Amino acid sequence: MATQAKTDTLHDYLAIIPIGCGSSWGRSSDKEDAIKRAIAALRDWTVYYDLSNIEVTINVVSVQGYKDVDSAGGREWSLWGVNETNNVYEPIKRKFEHVKRITPKYKSR
Repeated sequence: MATQAKTDTLHDYLAIIPIGCGSSWGRSSDKEDAIKRAIAALRDWTVYYDLSNIEVTINVVSVQGYKDVDSAGGREWSLWGVNETNNVYEPIKRKFEHVKRITPKYKSR
């Protein structure tokens, strides 16, 4: 469940909020916008969870230079993407920044 914005050539951020057996994602050339998109995508999960006005941890990483980014689950969760320089699908081995935000008050669905 991700919303993506058109990215520029200088920055490309992916914000991920894990929830249950899934996650909420947002991608943008602006870090704060990526975070806002991930929080907005949480609304899709409100049919299963009460997510109004709670603190969530958002994992933010630069995915600059990668396209078709996705995750590989299993024993060791990892982020993968197609490297734009050599067109190879490979793990994205970058450090995540962990930020906390309060979710908005979602209306019941």
